[in-house]
Amino acid sequence: MDNRLSTLKMLLDIPVNDTTYDAKLNYYLSVTEQEMLAWMNRTDFPPALENTLIQAVIKIHKGNTVSEASSAPVKSIARGDTTITYGDAQQVQGYSFLTGDMLGLMRRFKLVKFT
Repeated sequence: MDNRLSTLKMLLDIPVNDTTYDAKLNYYLSVTEQEMLAWMNRTDFPPALENTLIQAVIKIHKGNTVSEASSAPVKSIARGDTTITYGDAQQVQGYSFLTGDMLGLMRRFKLVKFT
């Protein structure tokens, strides 16, 4: 098993032999790493950013495993016999795996190309 994947499973409390989320976690790792490399204008991934990559994938995984109803806006709440009505979950346009905190860390590793 990949070292990154085993670290993710340990931090997410997923048993090592449980392969339910392996494909999804590997996808998040790949996409986030590629997006980070593109932003930094690099072809090699700096080892110092491994933890940043792992933390980003944890946030993505936790954000995508929340039920759709709980991520939708609340339309109404009735208190007698407790009724909560949710609206439609809206898709985020122009979503990026990179956040402001990550950009600050990656700025140190960004390569500037002069033409």
